[in-house]
Amino acid sequence: MRHYLVLLLFLSATANAAEPSVFGAGDLNHPNPYGLTNEEKLILENKKVIQSVLQKNNMQSAKVETVTERLDGMQGIIEGLGERANEQALSLQKINEKLALENEQNVKLDNLTKQVSANTENISQLKTLLEELSHAIDTISSNYVTKEQFGELIKQLKLGSSPSASEVTIDKLDNIGLENEAKRLFEQKKYAEAQAYYQKMIRNKYKLPESYYMIGETLFERQSYKEAILYFKDSASRNEKAGYMPTLLLHSAMAMERTGDIAMAKTFYQATISKYNGSGAAKEAAAYLAKLK
Repeated sequence: MRHYLVLLLFLSATANAAEPSVFGAGDLNHPNPYGLTNEEKLILENKKVIQSVLQKNNMQSAKVETVTERLDGMQGIIEGLGERANEQALSLQKINEKLALENEQNVKLDNLTKQVSANTENISQLKTLLEELSHAIDTISSNYVTKEQFGELIKQLKLGSSPSASEVTIDKLDNIGLENEAKRLFEQKKYAEAQAYYQKMIRNKYKLPESYYMIGETLFERQSYKEAILYFKDSASRNEKAGYMPTLLLHSAMAMERTGDIAMAKTFYQATISKYNGSGAAKEAAAYLAKLK
């Protein structure tokens, strides 16, 4: 009997410990609510859903914040890359401009080098030409009659003769009159008479280079080639930059060719072409030179 009472007391205590207290029934905030009505159960269920949604929302917000931070960081990196790209573009532009300038300078340098090379070659050719002309003049001086000899010959031809009417007229004219009359006679192909007027101009020391040249022309036209060369030489030695120099060189070459001095003729033809390239005399010289080759 005693054992039976003890057992009843133990079972009663156990039952009391397992049964929830009536004082906590309907408490929605309790971790394990009980004794809920259907409405309370529905509220509790909605509360759980809301809490779940809030948790998800918080997690998404945290993710969004993390992504935003990353985006901000990437934006900063992109801006930095953009600035760096602009700096590199400016540097590249400066490099291209520098290269273009260097290329332009290189082109100018190449052109200048070519000009210097061409000038050097021209100078060399001119030196060679001058040497040839000098040699030609020396040859003329040694092989042909001198001016003094020719003048003495003229004097001898005039010995014992009385002054002609033309000589009297010559003595009455001034230098300008002599020049005009000499040109008129030359144009009329009265070469011997024109020569007398040019000789008077020489005695008066008036326009000596041109007077010697024109006497050479009168002699050339009368086929007195050796004497013509002598006067051409004297004229050139007095004024090598005269406007008639192309014709003087051409006629000197033609006179040499017609007296049989082919080598010197070639030299003077070539001198005419080289020194006065493009002139009518140079074209004639080229034609005559081509026939000699």
